[in-house]
Amino acid sequence: MRSFKSVLIVPLVVLSFFFTSCDEDEDNEPTPDPQEVECFPESTEDQATSNPTGKYQATKTSEQMEIDGCSKEDVWMNQDWRNMNYKWLGFDVDSADYYGRFKLAWDEDRLYILVEVVDDSLSPTLINGLANYWKGDYVEVFIDEDQSGGNHQFNHQAFAYHVSTEGHSIDQSTQQEPIFFDEHIEVMRTNDGDRYLWELAIKVYDDSFDEDSMNNVPVNLIAGKVIGFSMAYGDNDGNNSRENFMGSKETHGFNNDQGYINSDVFGSITLVE
Repeated sequence: MRSFKSVLIVPLVVLSFFFTSCDEDEDNEPTPDPQEVECFPESTEDQATSNPTGKYQATKTSEQMEIDGCSKEDVWMNQDWRNMNYKWLGFDVDSADYYGRFKLAWDEDRLYILVEVVDDSLSPTLINGLANYWKGDYVEVFIDEDQSGGNHQFNHQAFAYHVSTEGHSIDQSTQQEPIFFDEHIEVMRTNDGDRYLWELAIKVYDDSFDEDSMNNVPVNLIAGKVIGFSMAYGDNDGNNSRENFMGSKETHGFNNDQGYINSDVFGSITLVE
């Protein structure tokens, strides 16, 4: 089980191209208020639906999705938020320190997730190096393509993608080392003060995925398909460790920390038209 012990800080260059702000355009000039409204159309006071079983539905979209960290697409505007505030690990947390919610969509090629997080102290995921990728701030997406369950710690029967503040998607390899799976997830993050929108487009791979091959093909998604799924957020307030781990379902295995090993503990997504 992963611990909360501190480690020596190893500086890492942050990939600045990943981060954008709704307050600036490409020329670093202030954008008009309507752009801010497009990115953050609702307040954090809007209710998010809680589902202790972690069983959700994703709505199909026919739109051309632009992964820009904004919620301007109709599929985002017309959905309710889902709760990502079940405490899996750590201390009780005030909503001013952390509050999380998400929305789901899909098309034939990708699964889409819009995540909104209130975080009063955003810490780089990889400031302590790749080996400590789970200690910083990050969004974690658990995916089991056919909901078959089982151990996936050092294989690709399922994935536990740690989506970093630097724009990487990280999980364990078959060689028992953390590696980047950046080709699996396109991600962009924007912010309005301490409110952050993470927009993700995920290619879903089955258990035939071979990390040593250049010929992997993601599955085509269809209505009625059920995917093993959970969401979480690792919250680091600058103490070189993860203070809280907040998830989308009430429990996630032994000590609420089995998702990175056992996909039996995942919730699910049903794809609907």
